[in-house]
Amino acid sequence: MFTGENIKKIRIDRNISRRKLAESIEKDELYLKLVEEEGLEVSVSDLLKIANILDTDVSSLIDGMGLYEKGVVITREDSRVRVERKTRLDYESLAPHYSGRHVEPFLVEIKENDIVEYSSHEGEEFHYVMSGVLKISVDDKEYILNPGDTIYFDSSFPHALSAVGEKVNILAAIYNGASMTHMARSQKMADLIQGAKIQKSVNIVIVIPNNHAIDAVNRAIEELVVANAYIVGNPEKFPVQYKNYIDNYKIVPIDPEGDDFEFRCAEKGVALIKSNHGQMLMKGNINTAVFMKSILNKEHGIGTGRRLSLVSIFELPKLNRFIILTDPGINPELTLKSDISTSKDIIINAIDVAKSLGITRPKVAVLDANEKTSEKIPTSIFAKQLSEMEWNGADVYGPLSYDLALYEESVKEKGLTGNIVAGKADILIVPHLAGGNFLYKAWAMTMSADVANVVLGASVPVIITSRSDSDMTKFLSLCASAVYSAYNPEG
Repeated sequence: MFTGENIKKIRIDRNISRRKLAESIEKDELYLKLVEEEGLEVSVSDLLKIANILDTDVSSLIDGMGLYEKGVVITREDSRVRVERKTRLDYESLAPHYSGRHVEPFLVEIKENDIVEYSSHEGEEFHYVMSGVLKISVDDKEYILNPGDTIYFDSSFPHALSAVGEKVNILAAIYNGASMTHMARSQKMADLIQGAKIQKSVNIVIVIPNNHAIDAVNRAIEELVVANAYIVGNPEKFPVQYKNYIDNYKIVPIDPEGDDFEFRCAEKGVALIKSNHGQMLMKGNINTAVFMKSILNKEHGIGTGRRLSLVSIFELPKLNRFIILTDPGINPELTLKSDISTSKDIIINAIDVAKSLGITRPKVAVLDANEKTSEKIPTSIFAKQLSEMEWNGADVYGPLSYDLALYEESVKEKGLTGNIVAGKADILIVPHLAGGNFLYKAWAMTMSADVANVVLGASVPVIITSRSDSDMTKFLSLCASAVYSAYNPEG
């Protein structure tokens, strides 16, 4: 009920009627009433929409921090929140409504027959034994603690808890200063992480995992974004880091003998997706062409008939919204041999990503040197043709220069007011890969903007990370893909 109650309180505080908010998120008033008064579950896409319209963050909608005295939250006994874990341990969160917390306090009950699972994560833990006898293993050493005993340890060491006797009750405080939510540079990206964490954890398939893929997925498991990971390939070559969360990994061995090893791995990864074992597909140490060929195989692949394209999600300084860039990494040109259907696919992929992030009616700018068409600049003429097409649920306009697409001050100076996209673009379409790549690297490297990458065009989001990507980029890409995997483009 907390989310619905918080939405209602913040909506009333903003003096926005239920009808107006419902219309803004393209829902009927009954839907919002059920959310606010009956606890109807809200999709992540709708939460992102509501946060944007109410000029707040997702954490405030979930945790209600904006409704409490600043920096202080009281949790009554009847408002503790049970935490679902893979183990049978009984967890209760003692501060579920304090947004952005660095310390997680829990009451934990461990029974004698509970499964002992090792875990490790960056940070520190403190445990106080309230009743019973606790056996705790830390870095291959066992300790027995009686009532009143405490232990404080580096949680990057593998550790596991078990009861000596019928059961043990402990007070646990877990500190994770490296939480990705705290490390995000912008509020919108923090909202994206929070959205990925609150929805049901998804499964991922990794084809021939490398260190970069395993490190990113381990972080996503730790942050409860990913539930299980299927790793396909030669187990003898798997990075040892997967053993940190060994209970969350499912090994799918492939005989490494033969020249077609990579092909067989890719084929098996795609088959796992087709059989609903995973909702995201990730490339590891495999040739990109082989990986893509299996995805797009007409008989056994997971292509949708739409062209694959890379969609990059940014939040730029001074622009309080997501900015989506496409295509900076896969398609050499906006069009391939003047094939307008290819351009349409690239734009629709970006529109779908924008809508999954809560952008109700995305505004799409087809970029070029300026806002005027010229025979000397063929891409400008093509941009105009695209803007004149029929688009469902989005506004598309081109050509527009970079400044006219993003900045309303430039629009006013050049007298282009009245244009529905100019100065308000959510999506930037570049005419060719080089321009997109320049923008991507300028934003990510020079401006230090966070970025998430999603490849669309298959039945599930595809994740292709680069060795040059930061840990945050890899993690945000998993979050964006997880959020998209729960989104229904058909509405």
